[in-house]
Amino acid sequence: MPHASRTSRRWFWQCVACIALIGLAACGKKKPPADTTAIDQPHPPDTVPGATAVATLERTGCYGECPVYRLTVNSDGSVVYVGTRWVKVLGRQVYKVSDAQLAELQAAFDRAGFFQFRDYDHVESTDDDWAHVSFRRGSTFKRVRHYHGDNSAPPALGVLEDEFDRIVDSSKFVGAQAVGSSSVAPPATVAPPASPSELPGHPASGHAGRPSSPNPNDNAGPPDEADPDNHP
Repeated sequence: MPHASRTSRRWFWQCVACIALIGLAACGKKKPPADTTAIDQPHPPDTVPGATAVATLERTGCYGECPVYRLTVNSDGSVVYVGTRWVKVLGRQVYKVSDAQLAELQAAFDRAGFFQFRDYDHVESTDDDWAHVSFRRGSTFKRVRHYHGDNSAPPALGVLEDEFDRIVDSSKFVGAQAVGSSSVAPPATVAPPASPSELPGHPASGHAGRPSSPNPNDNAGPPDEADPDNHP
């Protein structure tokens, strides 16, 4: 075979290889970037057009059935809820709170002394959940990362988180009543002592310590890596 012909063919296949590599690189650029947000780091606020995020609350998972969801309260009173796991409603929902609720939420942050808090992220145990809370007033913005296994966290921070849920009425999506409440609880009634066979964890009790829902799969949600709001 003439030398010129062999050179031409070699040059042709080199060009084909180069074109293929360029095509692969171009295809790679079209892929959306993977979400690298760690479980102990908050997502960006879920805003709506024409509004600014005023406050956010995000609760992460734990070694159990902890509800995983986030709430963003915006300046126009709109609330963006995104439910991920162990909640009654999965995915994104947008609803409105009243001016009175918005003012009550801001008062709750003031009452707690939110701007004096720091991050409480010392992991003393590995089976608790996180709560990420943020608040904006004018040009001042603060976010607090709270690991519920950090015993140095002030009780006022946990109260604020529960107040956040109660004020914006997140229970209609989460499916669990918020702990914090401004109403006076009815007096507790004293139940007769349980027999050993009725105590959680006893072989005859029928359960092993953690209360289970009648249909535990009803609110299981998607796998851990799934996020219905474009956070794979």
